[in-house]
Amino acid sequence: MRFTSLLKYAVIVGFLCTLLPSIQFLRGRELQQPTPPGTIRIRVTLIPVNVRVTDKDDHPVLDLKKEDFIVLENGVRQDIRHFSLETFTAAAPQASEKPLLRKVPRLELAPQTARTFLILLGRGRLERPFKGVDALIQFVRNDLLPSDRVAVFAYNRATDFTTDHEQIAQVLERFKKIHERIESHLELRFSGLAAIYGSKEIPKSFQPDIDKIFEVPGALASRQVPPGRITESGQLAKDSSQTSDTLQRIEANNAVGATVSPVSPFDQLLANALTDLPFEEYVSTNAMTMQDLQNMYTSIEYLRYIEGEKHLLFFSENGLFLPRMENDKSIAAMANDARVSIDTFQTGGVYLNPSFGASTGALPRRIQGPGNANPQQMNLGSASRTFALSSLRNISQMTGGLASIHENISNALARVNEVTRGEYLLGYYPQNNNWNGQYRRITVRVNRPDIKVSFRHGYYAHETLEPFDREAFLSYSRITAAAGYSQDVKDLPFKVETREDRSTPDYPQVLINMKVDASRVPFQTVNGLHKGKLYITIFYGDSKGRTLGDQWETLEMNLREETYQRVMKEGIPFSMRVPIEVPNQNLRVIVYNYNNDKVGSLFAKVR
Repeated sequence: MRFTSLLKYAVIVGFLCTLLPSIQFLRGRELQQPTPPGTIRIRVTLIPVNVRVTDKDDHPVLDLKKEDFIVLENGVRQDIRHFSLETFTAAAPQASEKPLLRKVPRLELAPQTARTFLILLGRGRLERPFKGVDALIQFVRNDLLPSDRVAVFAYNRATDFTTDHEQIAQVLERFKKIHERIESHLELRFSGLAAIYGSKEIPKSFQPDIDKIFEVPGALASRQVPPGRITESGQLAKDSSQTSDTLQRIEANNAVGATVSPVSPFDQLLANALTDLPFEEYVSTNAMTMQDLQNMYTSIEYLRYIEGEKHLLFFSENGLFLPRMENDKSIAAMANDARVSIDTFQTGGVYLNPSFGASTGALPRRIQGPGNANPQQMNLGSASRTFALSSLRNISQMTGGLASIHENISNALARVNEVTRGEYLLGYYPQNNNWNGQYRRITVRVNRPDIKVSFRHGYYAHETLEPFDREAFLSYSRITAAAGYSQDVKDLPFKVETREDRSTPDYPQVLINMKVDASRVPFQTVNGLHKGKLYITIFYGDSKGRTLGDQWETLEMNLREETYQRVMKEGIPFSMRVPIEVPNQNLRVIVYNYNNDKVGSLFAKVR
């Protein structure tokens, strides 16, 4: 074992700082986003807290009163101004608009009439040995209430939310058949030096297999989702790079029996503190964790603007290999702020490593939350694997969710189903009126013995954007998200041709001719005309990724029958011009349709 003492690890953690992330546009430039159009800034003052109370057997306790609860914010007791008990029963779904992603945030604290679940299928083989996907399929088909809204997110695609649970079950059936083949390809792609120096994004060649999970005739609508921003990505990248380099040099020295590439004591100490895995295994598991972590942040943003509390069900083969408790806390803080409760499920087997028992007294990070492993249990796995599972426990505990580790998945899902059918909704006005964007900790206590309490553990005290033009707000959000994604998005397909126009030497331009696939654009027939609308944006920059400008256009179509039939065959034509600022100028062209919430984007060079 190469683990150091807790004291040494504390020194390392204190020495290293966390770097702020950036949104990358084109190939490396930080995108500065102005305030979305059609918005005003509002302080959200009534803080909602969903609280689930269970007895020692995990059965909901539903007979509590307002005076049984105590709410603290940063240790200061708050006056509970709203109190209600919410129970969810097998009522038929209401005939209402299906929930769009990134719905407008609402300020009122309204009772919920249904549960919302997003199933996040992480990297790894999720079916064996605990039949995790089979259990999930049965949960969706048999246990969800008719009014429950549910969606699936895997790799880089997500379905719409729906109350048609059979549609979701069919997505999961296809995932079960295909995902092990995808995983085999990804494991080869993200191993060894390729995992360190290559692109961290899923290769385009793998996309057809992923799309087969979601896109079949009659399937529920889905979309390719730009990856979310990991809040501590700078420090994680630094840890990964430095640890990989150190492990590689150590193994090279061991292979030749001499010091070929010296390793400093500090680098050795850092590597020992962050992992006990050999080089090959470290880089592959680190790549999987980074992809899962990115998708977890994406899922939180995917859920943020749906009203009420949401449940993220995260399935992982072996957990998240996060070296620092700060990483767990960052995920939990983001989820708490979005009112997302994260339930985690570990679907893989037990990793045997008899030598681990000798090192249980020198763990570099603290395990917290219910179900902590004792030393005898931890002998079943390496320290790194134990910490990967502790991250699942921590994240669930800090967001009011449940964690299932080495457990029957069917039983764990049944427990989640029972616990989430009844909860208390509390609301309070914070005594601290300084809305400075800082994270505030929430604590809920209940005056009754032998019970367990689950709740959101905090929020960021910031002003929020309240749109008064919902379409403009959502369109802006979708377009800027696609601009920060280096890969093309083909949910709304189109073709682009570019041509330089230097007819005016003092003002050279590039002409962009587009044709959008009209079959993916919904039209409405009004007074004999076919009406449709597209938002089209072009970001342009230089070859080093620096953005030089952008241009936003709206195409409103009122087509006669003859023109409509022609564009359905040939595509929707559209042209734009942007100035030529530098040689070898790059373009990111984005098309968005609000009615079906679909995005298309292409990277192009000026020819």
